[in-house]
Amino acid sequence: MRIHWAFVVLAVIGTILLTWYLRTKSMDFLTPSGVEIVESEDSSDFIDLSVVLQPEIKDQPNINSPIQQPETSDKITPPKIKEITEFELGDLVSRPGLDAYREFARGESPDRLFELSSALRTRGEFQRALLAFERVIDTSKADPNSRAEAAQGISALTKNLPNWNIDPSNEKILNLHLEMAHKPSDHLEEVLQELATRIRESSSDQLKIIPTINNSDNPDAHTNNSIALWLSASGNNTTSSAVITLRLTRNDKEHLEAISLAVFKVIRNHLTQLGYPPASEDLIKGGDYLSRQITRLMWRDFAQSLHQPQNAPDAAREYPDESADLNSD
Repeated sequence: MRIHWAFVVLAVIGTILLTWYLRTKSMDFLTPSGVEIVESEDSSDFIDLSVVLQPEIKDQPNINSPIQQPETSDKITPPKIKEITEFELGDLVSRPGLDAYREFARGESPDRLFELSSALRTRGEFQRALLAFERVIDTSKADPNSRAEAAQGISALTKNLPNWNIDPSNEKILNLHLEMAHKPSDHLEEVLQELATRIRESSSDQLKIIPTINNSDNPDAHTNNSIALWLSASGNNTTSSAVITLRLTRNDKEHLEAISLAVFKVIRNHLTQLGYPPASEDLIKGGDYLSRQITRLMWRDFAQSLHQPQNAPDAAREYPDESADLNSD
């Protein structure tokens, strides 16, 4: 008699399952061997294995000081930034004057002037934003860092703005005098012409400089003798700036910067008599002082002051010899 294969398979499987059940029915596969079972406090039916499996840590550090939360009074409150008002921005419809925002600058810090310039640039008022930068230079009591930041802003905005004076008939004519014992070289005359152009551009076409060289044409004069420099207005009964002396090095390439720095000192010293703040004392060659540290308002006031009638026959007051600061042998 043949038994069907299906019964044979079922019999084999049943025998295996029955044997496994009978041998393992009394075994506990969920509890680790050698560990005491701890019941949780919430329910006696639940076994908290995390307590059993957590290793015991010996020699724990003794921490007695609790964590102190910062008190409310210790929190740092950021300062409130005062926004620029419409009144402080000025009448944006009308064309501003060169002295715009002067009263604002006298009562506010340089940082507020930077905020004013930023607000004006946001409105697209770049000419007014330039005036705000200029007030840092010629009105406020700014530190060297603030003056340097304002100078960078002036340089960036000036490149994209038209000149302030568009009428050549409104230019103020000034003479730049150099007096020396020896005959000037052709290079020195070229330097003075280039300096005249630089001053015209720095003043935004408000000033026209005419270089004038006076020399004794002494053939025995040394070429390294002192040179006297000053500025004056054209015509009779006008005022001159103070005189400064300098020595030029033998290097022709340094003459433009040396004379530019001398002119800067003459102008800024003269402007202090008009109520402007003094210039920085840490001046070095190579700085573009004529365009960044003399504002358009300062150029205008300097030229107008020289066109006033002089009060004494000798209006020029000589400053100490600046040759040690300007040049080297």
